[in-house]
Amino acid sequence: MEKGDARRLVAGNGTITYVDLEGGFYGIVADDGEQYLPLDLGETWLVDGMDVTFVAGVREDVAAIGQWGAPVDVIAIDKAGSATFVAENGTVTYIDLEGGFYGIIADGGRHYLPLGLEERYRVDGMRIAFAGKIARDIVTIQQWGTPVKILAVPWACSSCGGSAGIANPAAAWCLAQGHAYEIRKNPDGSEYGVCIFANGTVIDEWDYYRQSH
Repeated sequence: MEKGDARRLVAGNGTITYVDLEGGFYGIVADDGEQYLPLDLGETWLVDGMDVTFVAGVREDVAAIGQWGAPVDVIAIDKAGSATFVAENGTVTYIDLEGGFYGIIADGGRHYLPLGLEERYRVDGMRIAFAGKIARDIVTIQQWGTPVKILAVPWACSSCGGSAGIANPAAAWCLAQGHAYEIRKNPDGSEYGVCIFANGTVIDEWDYYRQSH
């Protein structure tokens, strides 16, 4: 397993908002109403009312200021309409077309053609969580999927298996909640899956599924 910090990723549009609590700070109110507390927002973006598009990693290990919003590390941000960011879980898939290449099939069925995917992630069947920026006005010879520039890969698992990762509801639920998933072996050689939280807590996949689903 190759693992970063296993944080949940979020992407979307929102508005920079000045919050008059605890001395005052700037947050992002997403179009769906969710509130995010950026921990590393540059001065350029400290403008109340500015509409932005962003992708970020949720920090479950950091307490919110005044219980306002979910703390996040901003991976990329731009003015609304200037870019399109995505945050997805999916499976790296080898596509035997045009000489062969690697694509990512997201859990929701979308096809992405990753630009700048590191060699270590070019493994057929690898489960992956990634943040990306849609590459506009780019024509590729592959003519497969939506071209996307990979910005961050906080989690990847080469032993989880593409189809198994999607078909197993406990594994899919673990990943959907933003946790890491790993297959381990018992002394007798049998395998079992575990869900790994950002704080290092490890729980059996099915125990977590039954407790939280």
